[in-house]
Amino acid sequence: MKLTEKIHLLKIDFDITFSPEKKLPRFVNVLIIFGDKITLVDTGVKGSEGRICSYIEENGRDSSEIETVILSHSHPDHIGSAATIKESAGCEVLAHRGEVDWIQNIEAQNVERPVPGFFNLVDRPVKVDKFLSDGQIMKADDCVTLKLIHSPGHSKGSLNISFIEDKILFTADSIPLKNDIPNYDNYSDLMKTLERIKSCPDYNLLLTSWTPPLTDISEMKKLIDEGESYMLKLDDVVKKTYKGRESEPLSFCRMAIQQLGLPPFLVNPVVDRAFRSHLKD
Repeated sequence: MKLTEKIHLLKIDFDITFSPEKKLPRFVNVLIIFGDKITLVDTGVKGSEGRICSYIEENGRDSSEIETVILSHSHPDHIGSAATIKESAGCEVLAHRGEVDWIQNIEAQNVERPVPGFFNLVDRPVKVDKFLSDGQIMKADDCVTLKLIHSPGHSKGSLNISFIEDKILFTADSIPLKNDIPNYDNYSDLMKTLERIKSCPDYNLLLTSWTPPLTDISEMKKLIDEGESYMLKLDDVVKKTYKGRESEPLSFCRMAIQQLGLPPFLVNPVVDRAFRSHLKD
């Protein structure tokens, strides 16, 4: 999908496998910036390099022109094909320092955040060549300037990106979706990031990793407000549920999921990890 002459969005479909009988259809957005060289923002899941390279070729360019990959954060649906792309294109991989450990050591990430079907989504780590920081300015082309925004919460080193000339804001996974998988590292930080997104005046188009592009102001506001309200609802239920001694592993998580009316397969260590972040304040 062409957003501007040089900024394109590619939707990558995939499944999260909870069990052989239960697969959850998902998708993640990859941004492709066609400058003198090509810049990618995220790389989708394992095997996405074929879709990405085909799209580049359909637009009259070659995947060997990929010079830079920016990883918004370390989760498997964003770094899945980064190693393969780096190997084939010889490009640099950039990320926030807070994400480097999990990008370069996927086994550690799987232990600490065991997403169901983790190694179906990413099978290789990738070396980060340079670190990105809050407020850093990058040029993807003469008329495509990126401002990096450190946006912790979903993960500790998550990055949002403001495309200055085009007034586009890319928030990656920073805006929770109403009634979706509770999937974040730190509740308090995520709420602060949502406030920062709400106060950012410099965009006319809102992009996330898991929604279509939004250009209507009321739709943007609705998405953010619903995400914020959902987080507040989760906070209320978690703080009422996670009390005393747990009778068995994930019993508090199970109680919270039941009270929220969410699907039982969401009772898992990743959701439990997110819920426990509410108790750190």
